Amino acid sequence: MADRFPSIEDIDSGNAEVQGDASFNALDDDPSDFLARERAALGEDANQFSTGNDQMASVEDGDDDLLGGGGGDTSSYQPAPTNNDIGDFESSFPTIDTQNEAVAPGGTITGSALPINPGASLSDVPEPEVVREWRERRDLAIQHRDQVSADKKAETVKQAHQAIDDFYENYNNKKEKGIAQTRKEAEEFLRNREDTTSGGTSWERISKLVDLTGKGATGGGAGSGKAKFRELLVNLRKDEKAPGATGI
Repeated sequence: MADRFPSIEDIDSGNAEVQGDASFNALDDDPSDFLARERAALGEDANQFSTGNDQMASVEDGDDDLLGGGGGDTSSYQPAPTNNDIGDFESSFPTIDTQNEAVAPGGTITGSALPINPGASLSDVPEPEVVREWRERRDLAIQHRDQVSADKKAETVKQAHQAIDDFYENYNNKKEKGIAQTRKEAEEFLRNREDTTSGGTSWERISKLVDLTGKGATGGGAGSGKAKFRELLVNLRKDEKAPGATGI
């Protein structure tokens, strides 16, 4: 294949000779001649590129104009769609941006015989039996819980009122008892005071103000100073002629 193409040095020096036919008029050449030249240029490698459709590239005689029509076969020719066909298609399939004037605000379709409300069918569907029974059980349970809560609240309020009443009753009872005890002790004190200031000798009245029994932790044991003082007071109380018995 290299002998058919000159080298680059020969082309630069102008010594290259053109091999084969120099005609490059593709319109005047026969396609079969073009393919023959291509096979001759490829040599043995032409068989690698040959297919069964090589003959389809040829043009029938008498039909040399591929764009303008000619004398070729017109059996498969389909005419362009007419205006009537386009009008039928547009009437069957309107454009997307065409607005439906039969749709009212809210989505209600008014173009049909009866208006259709898309949300009306949901409310007309009857409630299932299972859901209705569940709703009734739930309402009864809520009512029972409310009743139990109200009873507990009433019982708590009642107990609180009773506790307040008991508190004030006990308080009033204790207060009355305390007042009565205080009054009794006051009367006894006044009575004892009158006894110590009237009747008997001076040592008798003094003995009434002193505990001569000697009981208790502060009474003093036998032989103590307190015991001797109690013995002295007892002797003075018994002696009407004791010094100071008649007073000052």
